[in-house]
Amino acid sequence: MNEFDIDDEGPGYVVFDMPVSVYRDVYAGKARTKPERALHPILAIRFANGEVVVPGETLAWVRNMIKAYVPAADIRRKLNAVGRLHEFAQLTVGERLELDGMVDDVVWAYLRARAENPLDPSQRLFTHWQPVRLAWVQTEFRDLLEFAKSCEGYLGQASVMGSAFKTSSDVWVTMKRSPKPDDFLAHLQVDRERWSLILGDDIVPAPPSALRRIAVHANVPKNGNDTTLSQEAIDTLIDHERNFMFKALWILLAYVGPRISEPLNMWFCDFLSPTDASRFFRTNLVGPVPIFADPWDSKYVGYFDSRRAIQTRTDYLGKYGLKPRPGSPDRRHSPGWKGMMTFNPKWLIAHGVWTCRKRAAEFADLLDQIREFHAEIAVTKGSHPYLFVNAKNREFLGEPLQLPNVEKAFGRACDRVGIDPDTPGASLHGTRHYYKWYARHELGLDEEIVQLMLRHVSLASQRQYGKNATDIYDAMNKVNARTADRA
Repeated sequence: MNEFDIDDEGPGYVVFDMPVSVYRDVYAGKARTKPERALHPILAIRFANGEVVVPGETLAWVRNMIKAYVPAADIRRKLNAVGRLHEFAQLTVGERLELDGMVDDVVWAYLRARAENPLDPSQRLFTHWQPVRLAWVQTEFRDLLEFAKSCEGYLGQASVMGSAFKTSSDVWVTMKRSPKPDDFLAHLQVDRERWSLILGDDIVPAPPSALRRIAVHANVPKNGNDTTLSQEAIDTLIDHERNFMFKALWILLAYVGPRISEPLNMWFCDFLSPTDASRFFRTNLVGPVPIFADPWDSKYVGYFDSRRAIQTRTDYLGKYGLKPRPGSPDRRHSPGWKGMMTFNPKWLIAHGVWTCRKRAAEFADLLDQIREFHAEIAVTKGSHPYLFVNAKNREFLGEPLQLPNVEKAFGRACDRVGIDPDTPGASLHGTRHYYKWYARHELGLDEEIVQLMLRHVSLASQRQYGKNATDIYDAMNKVNARTADRA
């Protein structure tokens, strides 16, 4: 079991999986089939007095979902919403949840708190809640509505919340399941006054302006300005990835921000320690330091001594009978390449910048695993020097990952955690937009610094910033200071 979702004391919750055997329903006249193995997500609630309870109504709800073939990732998402609601109710109304109609007020106040959760962690009522988009709040709305209706038909002994949904909820269980964003926001706004009367103005989660900001955002057409998943969605996608190669790739994309073509062109030698990276860059960097090299003309092929830099990557690949991947005549094997800003023009290389030290450390462990995998199959001394390779399919084991397969894997990762494929930002390139959003809003970095971190600037900006090593050095010091504060 993982740790509870908040501090060691006080209300909290945890969702964990238990393997079970499930007998599916069969048609009359047919023999019962053998049981199927399945994961049974379980919600455990911790109350203020330290008591831990597994609510019976959630067990019954989950069993019904398993029988209906609801994916385990979707069930976990639903249980997390219920767990957060339990936590919110205990910390706001406590025992008053049993009062007639109180559960409806709690639900709407919870949804409003989720929608208004500030970007600045110091201003959050629940510091461990990550900011989410309105679409995610509406998903929780549907999940909680489903739970409320399940409680209505539950016949066993229920928790205080389960009993409240069953006996005292009125408007809540009759609400439209998919209200329009404007209607949804209007209801949240109207509910504010009633909630203020219950708890007092000093406990209202956020000022009314927050909802107005969300409302404006909700009415903006989904275009290029709305192209990133929430931090909660990104981290959930990463944490539930089971393939170590893809997990490392998702972390790199989200917290270093390269275009997908850049890691697919990375070699085995393209991650350095901060000490080794200092041989190329006059910058303090957090390791492992990713190196992005021109796939044709860079002379960095694993050596630091310029006297040994006598061949380009094109020349080096010729020893394997290969050409740089962007120039492959077979488009299935070509990840493409788009020009980038270089921080070391002599070697034609740039470095990536981590926005989260925790994820950087996690990636370092995965990188060790990738290197061990390469050693086991001896691929780096055999057919090619590329780092990100197929680690599961026996037929293509050790071959460089192909873009179509990575796109499919990312789609599966989204499905696994209940992210709609049509959600803005639910794509490989969306992770680059997430990186920019995180650097700007979570780390509070200036636009000019973020452009340097993305290695994607106008020619004028490149002359202004990229050609001056001092500017890059100062910018990276600011990044290091911000990420150290959040380590």
